[in-house]
Amino acid sequence: MPSDAQEPFVFVLVAPKSSGNVGAAARALKNMGFAEMRLVAPRGYDPEAAARRAVHAAEIVRHARIFANLGAALADRTLTIGTTARGGPYRGEARAPRAAAPEIAAAAAHNRVAIVFGPEDFGLSNREIALCQRLLTIPTAPDYPSLNLAHAVAIVAYELMVAIAAAAPTAALEEEYATAAETEAMYRRMRRALVAIGFLPADNPEHIMHTMRALLGRGGLRPREVEILNGVARQVAWVARGGAATLAEKRRQGRKPR
Repeated sequence: MPSDAQEPFVFVLVAPKSSGNVGAAARALKNMGFAEMRLVAPRGYDPEAAARRAVHAAEIVRHARIFANLGAALADRTLTIGTTARGGPYRGEARAPRAAAPEIAAAAAHNRVAIVFGPEDFGLSNREIALCQRLLTIPTAPDYPSLNLAHAVAIVAYELMVAIAAAAPTAALEEEYATAAETEAMYRRMRRALVAIGFLPADNPEHIMHTMRALLGRGGLRPREVEILNGVARQVAWVARGGAATLAEKRRQGRKPR
């Protein structure tokens, strides 16, 4: 099986605690026509047990790449989509797979997409959710909303398979987004700059940064857009370090600020 680096879709399982669930998820992926899985810090992982559970999808298990953290697993992806069963202030924009799948299928024509699933017991943390540009939630009966990991993978993969099959060839008008590694570097630079000017509180910058991530990531950031935002962050940091006086003098002299 070739490297998954250029695959349009990879399914990422974060800290799965059951090797059997990994194998069952791989089987569901093959059922729906997908072939690439990544694992993040799996707990007590037995690849042979997972392969046995996967049955005819054992090759997906055997070729699954293992990463130490979610950031590394997503670094080469240009569209990252998390899944959540919980509500809350950082998860309010989650959409049902059926509603979101057509857009994801269209974006996949020019982007490398990751679909991220959290651990069976707790799901994705807020820190992990922050690394995802969009969110999915699977509607369930309110008296028992928890889904088995492999079932959740199967449902999302099914909706994507249907959307991909239904998509017209001309529907994909997206261009490739910046990679997750590039956008994360920009967000770190922006956070430091906004803390420096007092816009973000130094003791809890992530509260507002989450909203900024949701705002900027909603439509996907192109490389040129990330470059511009990096420039904004650098300029803000320069002003915070004392550049305001230099800027005022240039303006007084009628010179261009940059």
